[in-house]
Amino acid sequence: MFEKVSYRKIILIALFTWFGAYPAFSQISLPDVKLLSFTRFDQNAGAVVDETFSVIKENNIVLHHHDRYIRLQVATTPDVGTLFYRIDGFDPIWYELNQDPIRTGTLEEGRYRLVLAMKKPEAGMVTIKAFNVQVRAPFFHGLRGQIATFVTVVLFIFFFFSGRSWILRRDKRRTVKLLENTVQKRTVQLQESVSQRELLLKEIHHRVKNNLQVISALLEMQVSRTNDENVRAAIREGQNRVLSIAFIHQNLYQHDDLKGVEVGSFLKELISHIRQVFERQECPVNITNLVPEIFIDIESATPLGLILNELLTNSYKYAFDGRNEGNIRIEIKDLGEGKFYFNYRDDGSGLPANFDFNRSNSLGLKLIRQLSRQLAGNIVYRFDGGSVFELTFHNLDARSKMI
Repeated sequence: MFEKVSYRKIILIALFTWFGAYPAFSQISLPDVKLLSFTRFDQNAGAVVDETFSVIKENNIVLHHHDRYIRLQVATTPDVGTLFYRIDGFDPIWYELNQDPIRTGTLEEGRYRLVLAMKKPEAGMVTIKAFNVQVRAPFFHGLRGQIATFVTVVLFIFFFFSGRSWILRRDKRRTVKLLENTVQKRTVQLQESVSQRELLLKEIHHRVKNNLQVISALLEMQVSRTNDENVRAAIREGQNRVLSIAFIHQNLYQHDDLKGVEVGSFLKELISHIRQVFERQECPVNITNLVPEIFIDIESATPLGLILNELLTNSYKYAFDGRNEGNIRIEIKDLGEGKFYFNYRDDGSGLPANFDFNRSNSLGLKLIRQLSRQLAGNIVYRFDGGSVFELTFHNLDARSKMI
């Protein structure tokens, strides 16, 4: 019903109307205008809403964007006949006010004036009443609605992913904490298990050592029952071999670390025992121990200990006859990757000139050769100012890789 025109056109028509009608208007008496009723059709509610009292009181009409039309009934004193209306700020054309509704569905959000006028031949349209009109639109309407929708969507996406990220971080923290607690609990269990295992192994080595000492004591009793020196010597050699193995097990349970035998401390125990058994007061023996703190698995330490026992015993028994002093030097080096170098030398008389070390049937020397092969090595004898025995051997891990 309303034809939209520019604001410039509205202003020009209003000025023309005002100044053109002013001379005549100044001589016209205006009638009294009384509002009889005001209703608007609320499309959301689907009903006609009567707001007569509010409009009379405030002279202000409040419409909503979804209101489709309004009806206005007025009375004039004296009666001027037909009245006309127009909506300033939207349409400059005058329309006859009758029983037909005033369409407002096309009004955009904003402020307008509903002007009532009567028509005079000499003055044209003369305004007799005006109402302020305010059209309100929902927040999410038009450009504002588009901006609000965009912002809402952006915020929704932001908070959605932020919330999702927070949930993922929370779940991750919970998972990590759960794993840490599980790992910590499992670690404690493993530590307890390892401690129990180490305690059990130490107890086993302690009992083995005690059993070997019992065997040594039995051999000692056997020595006391015979007067044959050859038999006594043979029994004592066996006794020393048993004790050398006992020292290895003693070394294992005395150390906190059960990864192997600490060869340096084991050698000190073995040397001390050999001295007590074989050293003569008239011929003290100086032993130089060049063995650092080296750990060797028990499967390798046992044959190595027996080899040391045989070499020390032979040196004390045969190397220094007729002398008032002797010297022994023992050296072991860790060559890395499970490989070790062993060197034993004394400054004694050595083996006889035509003696074949590799073919000797002597129990002690035969035992030395067999034990060196058990260590994946080959012991070599030579004379160099005394007996020299050299052996390059491998620990258990290195031997297992050679198979």
